[in-house]
Amino acid sequence: MNRKKLNVKLVKMSYEYKDKLIEMLDEWKTDIEVNNTNPSPWAIFKNDHHDFDKYLEELEVKEEKDGLVPDSTFFCLDLDRDRLVGAVNIRHYLNGNNCLTGGHIGDGIRPSERRKGYATAMIGLALEECKKLGLNKVLMVCDADNYGSEKSIINNGGVFESEVASETGAKEKRYWITLNEETVETERLILRRLMPNDYKAMAAWDMDERVYKYLMGSACKNPEETLSWLPKKDPNSRVNILMLVTAKNDGHAVGIYALNHDKLRDVWTLSYVNRYEDWGKGYTTEGIKALMDHAVRTYGAHSFEGECAKANAGSAAVMKKLGMKYDHDSFYSKSDGSETFESEVYILEK
Repeated sequence: MNRKKLNVKLVKMSYEYKDKLIEMLDEWKTDIEVNNTNPSPWAIFKNDHHDFDKYLEELEVKEEKDGLVPDSTFFCLDLDRDRLVGAVNIRHYLNGNNCLTGGHIGDGIRPSERRKGYATAMIGLALEECKKLGLNKVLMVCDADNYGSEKSIINNGGVFESEVASETGAKEKRYWITLNEETVETERLILRRLMPNDYKAMAAWDMDERVYKYLMGSACKNPEETLSWLPKKDPNSRVNILMLVTAKNDGHAVGIYALNHDKLRDVWTLSYVNRYEDWGKGYTTEGIKALMDHAVRTYGAHSFEGECAKANAGSAAVMKKLGMKYDHDSFYSKSDGSETFESEVYILEK
């Protein structure tokens, strides 16, 4: 039998809902104390709800500080019953502290209303709020043994990525929900945001010493090495645009093209890496040009900068084909300090 569609909406906390909030949290906190259940979302439990003015004032994080990012907290109201049934907290973006195990959305349903479909409905409404924030990819994380939470995520389109250990050592599952796929297309290429599950495709260049001759890093010994940093990258970032590049003709992964915004100088720095077999095919010029145009339209970019080793004639040729002009000499070193390169810096104004 199909379950009746729930008539719910998300509301911001106010004095209108004060009594309902107190009643819900009194029930919820008792369950936490008696049954040692998980207090999620933490935002609604971090302050004493009986001191309502302070509770309202400190419910949401207004600006980034102490590792926390701005967030929004909503409460789920059953309109037919005029009853608060749960709450959801949405982080506006991810940083190093929450990109691995925190996720964008923290949610919870009060004990007496669980297993009724409220979590699935509430997450669906939360995803609409995520769209308003401009999020294309939403990360949700749940305890590995929390099958109810896992089901509500999957019901909203969650795709399993990996299982990780939290700060306490507990196992957690990471799921991604795609609201919109940010892509850039050219005649021969498709660029899309780089995701953690792309680590195996990246091995085509990440494990090739030839590719890393002039790069700052070093070639990987195995594909899994990439997972030390890749899951910590936010695929919604508006300042660090990492794109996986694939060939239209057969779908193979060509490389990674990237733009990083230096806010202080208001300059976008370009970088790129291709698998060795795709060198000399003009992919970099084609793809980076399209990515730069995309950044102008989407992110308001206007100043671009690129740097390459003087000995790297191929990379210098790419920048010239992009219309970039030589600006000055510089130098850079490999991350392990094993080698230093004299370099040239190129710039372009759009």
